[in-house]
Amino acid sequence: MRVLITGIEGFVGSHLAEFLLTIPGLEIHGIVLNRSQTRNIDYVKSSLHLHEVNVCEMNTVQSLVADILPDRIVHLAGQAFVPTSLEDPSSTFQANISGGISILEAARKVVRNNPQGPAVLIVSTGEVYGKVPQDKQPITEGSPLNPNNPYAASKASIDLIAQQYKESFGVNVSVVRPFNHAGPRQSPVFVCSDFGKQFAEIAAGKRTPIMHVGDTEARRDFTDVRDVVRAYWLLFEQKSIHTVFNVCSGRSVQIGEVLTMFQEISGVRVEVQSEQQRLRAYDVRLVVGNCDRLKNATGWAPAIPFRQTLQDVYTYWCDQVNEQYKVSRPG
Repeated sequence: MRVLITGIEGFVGSHLAEFLLTIPGLEIHGIVLNRSQTRNIDYVKSSLHLHEVNVCEMNTVQSLVADILPDRIVHLAGQAFVPTSLEDPSSTFQANISGGISILEAARKVVRNNPQGPAVLIVSTGEVYGKVPQDKQPITEGSPLNPNNPYAASKASIDLIAQQYKESFGVNVSVVRPFNHAGPRQSPVFVCSDFGKQFAEIAAGKRTPIMHVGDTEARRDFTDVRDVVRAYWLLFEQKSIHTVFNVCSGRSVQIGEVLTMFQEISGVRVEVQSEQQRLRAYDVRLVVGNCDRLKNATGWAPAIPFRQTLQDVYTYWCDQVNEQYKVSRPG
C-alpha cells in the first residue's frame, strides 16, 4: 500500500510517519516544501520517499499523484498559526485553500480514470467552530461553522470544499477537525511546547525563573499528537456514513493547570508573569469537543495521559537545550 503525506516534515507529519513505519507493508511517500528543512524526520528519512513540491502548484501535484498512485493521502501541509494568519491572511488562504484544492483535484483526476482512486484525509481544525457558548459545549460536528480569524476561515473553506468533492465527484474524502494537540517536536509558538521550552531553559540555568504567559484561565481540549495520528489512520478503515469527524479528548484543561503540571514535572518553581502581547482578542475562553462520532466509527480513544504528553514535551526540550548548550559552550 502506498501512502502520501503532505507536510510530512512538520510536527504532525513527522509523528504520522513514525507511526506508519511500525505498520508492515507500507510504502510511505512525503511531500516536503524544502529538503533542507526536514530535521523532524531526519532520523527516519532513509525509510521514506520524499518529494520536494509546493502543494499550491496544482499541475506538479497532479503529476506526482498520477505517478505515485497512492492508495491513501493525508493532507497536512499548510499554515497553522493564527497570529501569522492575522499578519498575512493572503498567504494563509493561498496555502490552506489552494494547497487543499491541489490535492483534491489530483485525487479527482485519478478517480475519473479509476473509481478505486485514493482515499483522502483533509485535516481541518476545531478552530472552525469559533466562539461556542458554554451551554453549547461539548462541540459536536453538527455545531455551525463560525470561524473568527483568517486561519480558521481558511480551514472552514477547505473543509466545505472537501465535502463537496465527495458529493459532486465521488472522491473518497474524510475531513478531520482536530482540537488542540501537543507532543514532542511541536513549535514553541503553541502553549504546551512554549511552556516546556521555558521550563527546560530555566532548569538548565539558561533563563531566569520567570514564566511568561498569556491567559492562564482559558480552558482547552488537548490530545497527544500520537493519539491524533492514530485516529487519522483508523479513519481510513471506517465505513461510517459521516464525512466529518472531531478529533479531541472530550475534556478541557485550564492553562494554569498545564503550568502547574510542568512545575511538578521539572521540579522548578517559577514566578509567573502575564504579558499583554500574549493576550489575544480572538482567543476563546473555553473549548471542549465531542468525539463520539469518531469513537463509534473506529473504536478510537485517547491512550496517552495528558501528564505523560507534558513529560515527553519537557524531555524533548531538555534534550534540545542541552544540545544547544554543548554546541555554544566556549571551548
